[in-house]
Amino acid sequence: MPCEIDLVVFDMDGVLADLDRARRLELLSGMTGKDPAFLHAAIWASEFEPSAEAGAYPIGTEYLAEFNRRTQCALSREQWVGARRDAMTLNAHTLRIAQALRGQCEIAMLTNNGSLLHESLPELLPDVHRVFGERAHASFQFNARKPQPQVFERLLARYAVSAARSVFIDDDEEYVAAARAVGMHAFRYEGPVDLQRRLRGLGLRVA
Repeated sequence: MPCEIDLVVFDMDGVLADLDRARRLELLSGMTGKDPAFLHAAIWASEFEPSAEAGAYPIGTEYLAEFNRRTQCALSREQWVGARRDAMTLNAHTLRIAQALRGQCEIAMLTNNGSLLHESLPELLPDVHRVFGERAHASFQFNARKPQPQVFERLLARYAVSAARSVFIDDDEEYVAAARAVGMHAFRYEGPVDLQRRLRGLGLRVA
């Protein structure tokens, strides 16, 4: 069948890479001396991360300063990056699928994250950065976060692509439903074999 897709958008955590959140907390706890439960409550169970993901701290130094204020720490950029990196595992099979799409359509990444992760992506996931380059986006760039419709609409506008000719892949069903609601093709990530099947069904060639 002919391909009628101009853009395929991949999530990061849970799709292009796996994040062990418990491991990250353990690493941060070891670096700061703070209890993992305290760190989780101060950052990930608070409004801090959602606000950062929506653009509240547009520069990495601002993000890290607020992270340290809330956790009463003096974490360095290198420590923050190291804890994130060491808790991540690249999904090489999925990345190869993304790479195979180049030349057929645009590819992009969209992750709910703030400025510091975006700035440090070459250190965190160098292979992902190599494949996606400037097309690796974090939600803060659009002043909205999944599942808000604005993040999808602004991403599509950036690439001048219609929703009907775009695909969104995520491991979160709520975010998948939000992408469908703006008119995108969207499906939940269930592994590379299922991903290949679904993309072929849209007329895309994948290894």
